[in-house]
Amino acid sequence: MRSWFYHPGAAIIGGFCRLFFGLRVEGVERIPRRGAFIVVANHCSNLDPPMLGWATGHQIGRVVHFMAKIEMRRWPLIGWLATQSGVYFVRRGEGDRAAQRFSLEALADDRPIALFPEGTRSRDGRMRSFKDGAAYLAMRSGVPVLPVGIAGSHRMFPGRSRRPHRTRVTIRIGDPFTLPHSSAGRIDRGVLADATGRIESAVAELLPAEQRPAPGGTNGGVGR
Repeated sequence: MRSWFYHPGAAIIGGFCRLFFGLRVEGVERIPRRGAFIVVANHCSNLDPPMLGWATGHQIGRVVHFMAKIEMRRWPLIGWLATQSGVYFVRRGEGDRAAQRFSLEALADDRPIALFPEGTRSRDGRMRSFKDGAAYLAMRSGVPVLPVGIAGSHRMFPGRSRRPHRTRVTIRIGDPFTLPHSSAGRIDRGVLADATGRIESAVAELLPAEQRPAPGGTNGGVGR
């Protein structure tokens, strides 16, 4: 897998967003410097992945492999740049075993990965329920989960606007934590749902009140 564009791309996007959107990152000291980990974050903008890549791996001189929807691979130029930045692709809603296998192999090789457990963008900024893929990978691999909250990115291109709007974006990195390790055998659905809820809560705590899940919302889902 090629990743030569990861750091140049992160530097370009990070620099632009700092100038135009006042992008800042909090909690860089919480990012593990060695070993594998799983970055999990809420998702509101197409710029979230490169901004998150700048805020995490780029800050510590490491490549974080991002899981992205396979449709991105066909986007002009962006799709090609993604393949040169350590991105790997998943077929959403199909239980993509190849993406799951790559994730576990990367983690076993001490390479960090990142994913957005909502499975899609929230256009109004309010965090949606998480699917269970991140919890499954964390329990199977035994590596730490690094929760991240992205605040304000839904206002960068409000609605379906193609023109950027000046706003402030803050990326907050929380404390890493581990889930019960289960390297083999079937993971109980209740245990998986509880683990997913823990990840969801950890990310929600890093967001402003208006972006946290709506009261009474349900956690999780079963969409690996």
